[in-house]
Amino acid sequence: MELMLVIAIIAALASLTIPAFGYFKRRSQDARCMANLRVLHAALSSYMSDHAQVWPQYPKNGQDQDDNAQAKWWYETLKPYGATRKTWLCPSHPTDYADELDEKNYDFSYIPTAFDPDPNIAYQYRQPWLIEFGGFHEGSKANQVMPDGSIRKEENPAPPSR
Repeated sequence: MELMLVIAIIAALASLTIPAFGYFKRRSQDARCMANLRVLHAALSSYMSDHAQVWPQYPKNGQDQDDNAQAKWWYETLKPYGATRKTWLCPSHPTDYADELDEKNYDFSYIPTAFDPDPNIAYQYRQPWLIEFGGFHEGSKANQVMPDGSIRKEENPAPPSR
């Protein structure tokens, strides 16, 4: 009888704590997303240090304007500065991570700002360097990394297309 009472108490306590696991999982995914943005900020800062403080310029040749080509270009550009393919994906992004290693699929969760090729222009304006396009955190809020490396949450400017 005492054993059944102990089991019932443990079951009651477990049923009270299980909803908290979802909350903590969402918070850990949000923290990982912010860490990804900080890594990308560091990679962009290092890139600009090596290129006379000029923001990376995506080639606009008209033939490869699809998202996958742009994602591949950004990945290849920042790869030498520590930005891996997983860094470009928010953990809350609804994607199949098995496809991440597929050489034809370069999925990404963050949109870099298209600055002009003038030196230091990325530091001159209080404009985000990268914006999360998903809005996977806190309802419709999206993480953004600012020129000083700080992260802020704003209303999602670009909802996910999938």
